[in-house]
Amino acid sequence: MTSLLTPGESVEPGPPVSAARTWWARLPAAVRATLPVWFASRVGVAVLSYAAARVAVEGALGRQPTFLALWDRWDVGLFTKVARYGYVSPHYADQTEVDFPAFPLAIRLVHLFTRSWLASGLIVVFLAGAVAMAAIWRLAADEDGPEAGRAAVLAAIFAPYAVFLFAGYSEALFLAFASTAWLAGRRGHWWVAGLLAAGATGTRITGIPLWCGLVVLYLVERRSAGQPVLARPAFALALPPLPVFGFLWYLHGKTGEWNAYTVAMRAGWHRWTDWPWSGWRATWHSAFPGPDGSTTFTWFWRAELLAVVLGVVVTILLLRGRRWAEATFVGTATLLMAATNYYASGVRTMLVAFPVYLLLARLAGRYPRLAPAYLWLSGPVMAAFVVAFTQGHWVD
Repeated sequence: MTSLLTPGESVEPGPPVSAARTWWARLPAAVRATLPVWFASRVGVAVLSYAAARVAVEGALGRQPTFLALWDRWDVGLFTKVARYGYVSPHYADQTEVDFPAFPLAIRLVHLFTRSWLASGLIVVFLAGAVAMAAIWRLAADEDGPEAGRAAVLAAIFAPYAVFLFAGYSEALFLAFASTAWLAGRRGHWWVAGLLAAGATGTRITGIPLWCGLVVLYLVERRSAGQPVLARPAFALALPPLPVFGFLWYLHGKTGEWNAYTVAMRAGWHRWTDWPWSGWRATWHSAFPGPDGSTTFTWFWRAELLAVVLGVVVTILLLRGRRWAEATFVGTATLLMAATNYYASGVRTMLVAFPVYLLLARLAGRYPRLAPAYLWLSGPVMAAFVVAFTQGHWVD
């Protein structure tokens, strides 16, 4: 190789590279691309919630709620109770059997290092969200480059109901497990995918649709690679259902009933399995009751209807794009949230349906004006829900 230096010329030593820069450069590209954006967005949400409290709450400064109190709303308290006391505890009467155990267990683990249960939940959500954003970036960037990864991450951060990616809810942890499981499956690491998917099924009931999608992904990937379907990696797909059976077995030991989950859902939330059209009819009546029957929950019901419609539309688009595995995940999740006597938690189901963000990223590459339009429309809605949630108003 020909030298670029002339004879007798010496090389001056450059400036020393700091340990911080070296450490940062060694991180995966997905982490370097997403962690600053994720951290900045969390700071923005925190500042927004704190500022809104100072504007909305009258009285002396000392009487206004603390930052942690702002985020101690609705189901946050339920997850905290499970983390502290377990299920079916004499310390509370809530039907917490409908909340899967992975998130409360994660809170309990972090609480070993912190004094506040609320702070423990927020830390779990922050860390899990960082992992999820990196995995979503990688999933999109592997197909369409870094710009697609950035678009997918921004679509998730600015999703209308992204307040649940900050609050102490289980969505961020599920999204971390689900997106990394999918990434492992796409790369052929099926035992890793099975273990991560088991984490997802231990976090939310939506893990069952994820498992269905992974089964289809396995079939598609193995056939496209010309590999046999009936092989040792297929046994990894038996791992995701195990936490569900384990949770039901645990609840049976606590309550004596194998159907403790459905019993708690009926007793605590008056929900049970029903035909999707029956749930649509009941939710429609609540969403459009007329001027005399309008309540603060009217827009909540409308959002649930819209979530089901969005799930159907996204499933059709994914099928048209021959995205069989993604369509299976989103379609099964849509069916699961619709097959009840009324719709609830559907908007949070769509929040963790990461194929939606991958689809938006692909569409943004085809239609450049779509990404800024999405951010301008969805961002203010997300901010409004942050204020509403932290002020104790029902969001979902």
